[in-house]
Amino acid sequence: MNPKKILKGLYLVGSESLSGSGDCMVYALGIGKNHICLIDAGTQYAQEILDNIAKTELKNRDISDLILTHCHFDHIGAAHQFQKFFPNIKTYAHSWDLAAITGQPNTQGLTAANWYGLELVPPKIDYVIKKDPENLNLEGTKLICYHTPGHTPGSIAVLYENEEGIKVLFGQDIHGPFMEEFNSNINDWVKSMKRLIRIEAGILCEGHYGIFEGKEKVKRFIEGQLKANGF
Repeated sequence: MNPKKILKGLYLVGSESLSGSGDCMVYALGIGKNHICLIDAGTQYAQEILDNIAKTELKNRDISDLILTHCHFDHIGAAHQFQKFFPNIKTYAHSWDLAAITGQPNTQGLTAANWYGLELVPPKIDYVIKKDPENLNLEGTKLICYHTPGHTPGSIAVLYENEEGIKVLFGQDIHGPFMEEFNSNINDWVKSMKRLIRIEAGILCEGHYGIFEGKEKVKRFIEGQLKANGF
């Protein structure tokens, strides 16, 4: 299976079938002339993700930025690998998930690493997201990070708008699940999802369910998850 082109300079480069078992969907966005911003890292298959990037127009670029959307192992497990491959990479995460991502005591259950039979090697976080929304300017590419608590306390969604005005929403685990061991809060999640609907994104890049194109399809998916959970 080959990486999927979503828009010019934007690709799906990691997933269960693309990179390795357990991986979330990992997205690569070209920024500037020579760099890439990666949305999430997957479990442990950084090299496979890099091999996929090499099949796209983003080949020969370095990964300069890595945004971790929340603290679960299938999204952060390989972050330390990317940090070894690219020593100057800048890694971002929300303050409310920071303790789990950086391996603080008594946070192992929050990462769900035990689900994969693996141990988290905590990555270094260079930029802690605290504002809501938090605006990032990556070599001229503007991203907006929205705090979307619910699945985990520090979940974020990332909005990118290309030159043609197409809004792309990276809403990685819109579907949940919601568990006490994750410190999930379903009421917070409902508010977060209603907020994301109001953005009226033209493309939704979800963490496990795929890519939804068109405002109505994006809206229907999010509303469908709300309905499935009784809201």
